[in-house]
Amino acid sequence: MTKNQARLTAAATLATAALAVGAAPALAADSVTQGVTAGARTASVADLALTTKAYSHSAQTSTGSMTLTADDSTGSNAGWNVTIQSSAFVYTGGNGGSNVAATGFALTSAAAPAMTAGQAVDVTGGPLVPSTSPVGTLDTARKTVQANTSFGNGTYTQALGVSLTIPAQSAAGTYTGTLTTTIAAAP
Repeated sequence: MTKNQARLTAAATLATAALAVGAAPALAADSVTQGVTAGARTASVADLALTTKAYSHSAQTSTGSMTLTADDSTGSNAGWNVTIQSSAFVYTGGNGGSNVAATGFALTSAAAPAMTAGQAVDVTGGPLVPSTSPVGTLDTARKTVQANTSFGNGTYTQALGVSLTIPAQSAAGTYTGTLTTTIAAAP
């Protein structure tokens, strides 16, 4: 080996040794990502059959309790409210009966909602019964429960007392009303 080759080999060996001693570990900026998809916001009232009444020459009232279920699985934190409205009670039967107007069906009470899954009920954020009473006839939509922004992320039930005024001399048969239950974003 010539003198120049020996010097080059020695220089290369020293450079390799210097790199090995002063080499820093290699770092990578890696990440893990998790997506969360929005679910749905739903509300419904379970079917209710009021107690059968006998024919009468006087007006009668039939009372009952129905259960509202509201669920917000959207993950939006927007808050929500639920309204309920009734149609007229349509007569079916063979005795020539007339429909009972929606003004005859009323909400008589609205209990505080109970959480069945998700975020706990908060006394100020909700879900809660609105400050404007929901009690009254259901011929117009009535807000029965609401959750303020950042509350109501879960499933909740609410007991609702109802009454149907049956007009005097209502024909024997069946009277069926349809409830429209609506849940909307925002308290």
